[in-house]
Amino acid sequence: MVDSPATAQPRAIAGDMAARIDRLPLTRVQWELAILVEIAWGFIIVDTDGIGARLYPFIWRPLHLITTVQYGVIQALQVGLGVLLGAYIMSWVAGRFGRRPAIILSVLLGGVCLWPFAYVTSFSGLVVLSVVSTLGVGGIVATHAVYLTEMVAPELRSRVLLASQAVTALVGVLISLLGFWLIPAHWQAFIWISAAALIVVILPVTLWRLPESPRWLEAMGRHAEAEQIMAELERRSARVFGAALPEPTVGQHPVIVAGREAWHELFTSARYRGRVVTLIVCWMFGYAGIIYGVGAFAGVYMVDHGGSPHFVFMVFTVAYVFVFVSFLINSWLRERVERRDTILLMALLFSVAMAVLYFVPTEPVMAVFFTLVRIGSTLWLFNMYNYTAVAFPTRIRSVAFAWTDGLGHLGAWAGVTLIGLLYGMGPNHLGWVLFIVVPGALLPGVLIRVAGIRQASAVLEQVST
Repeated sequence: MVDSPATAQPRAIAGDMAARIDRLPLTRVQWELAILVEIAWGFIIVDTDGIGARLYPFIWRPLHLITTVQYGVIQALQVGLGVLLGAYIMSWVAGRFGRRPAIILSVLLGGVCLWPFAYVTSFSGLVVLSVVSTLGVGGIVATHAVYLTEMVAPELRSRVLLASQAVTALVGVLISLLGFWLIPAHWQAFIWISAAALIVVILPVTLWRLPESPRWLEAMGRHAEAEQIMAELERRSARVFGAALPEPTVGQHPVIVAGREAWHELFTSARYRGRVVTLIVCWMFGYAGIIYGVGAFAGVYMVDHGGSPHFVFMVFTVAYVFVFVSFLINSWLRERVERRDTILLMALLFSVAMAVLYFVPTEPVMAVFFTLVRIGSTLWLFNMYNYTAVAFPTRIRSVAFAWTDGLGHLGAWAGVTLIGLLYGMGPNHLGWVLFIVVPGALLPGVLIRVAGIRQASAVLEQVST
């Protein structure tokens, strides 16, 4: 008897591509892919996702173009609705057409949707831009960790991902120095240069050098394409390695070929449903607090305590340098430390540093402890990215990222809108500080530590299936 489409069970295969990827030695082949993807992430996120926070304290507020509450609305729509739409659209592209086209489209959107900020200054116009400008942000957020997780062996995962993600801090240094040089006097040039970096430089290189994920092709049943790309990766790796490649380990990479409604498993499977709920809660509160909640008003807080534009951008620059070093330290730890432990530690670091900034808001203290805040928030974010990508199988990984990280941006939307009001409440903006520390950092840090899964050195198909 033949099963009908409604009753047919998902078809499992041995996972030949996954086994062949996981046995590849670490060479410049993997480093090139990882660094390219993270440079794209850096320029899209730091340029586009942070454009409001750069322009408001030094352009929009001094010229009385928008109020603090209006800025909160703009920032909330940008980091909430825009990123949410981008994450869902690009996760659909990544699941239906591949990781490569989703990343390329994100780079294109990041550059094209950035340049209008050089000319639009009305509140209504900025409201529209706040949504469309971050479609590419949502796209790269939903794909970068997904793609790299699928291209790296389990024992190398933390090392490669975190070391390559350190490049995003160097991008932050470059963009902060650009802001130091051009803002406020030449702020429009700052936007044009940022957009050109994405469209003129990063987009062509990505088109040229980024292959599709063989793991995804295999999970989609596209074996001929997977074989072609995998053979080229093996050829390049063997040439650089200088010796025969190790043999794949057989039987450890079970792959279920994706069906048309595979994403239903996120809610019908008890295994994945629990992970989805935990991650949605953590992302919602984390984006509202430790990520966007602090980022939206960090520059404003320093300006309110006497910081000049040059002081603020220099603090940003120095902080990114220390974030780069912190990434390398975290990468050096490799898989010896569980991601969920690192996530909790970064939440605690962030919270202590914010408490010091509240009680002693002098310029020297702000310079030192904002750097610690940036280290805590950035490593929390990237460890959460990597944790989320590893938590789900290839057939639903991109859509799971959209449902967890993407839906979490509703927290950014509501949280940053609320922060626009909380920033003016209490002595020295106490309402803002309490919100981003307690529900915005400590709650998700503790929750992921208690309810999260173990991932260290686990084969991707085993820990996520």
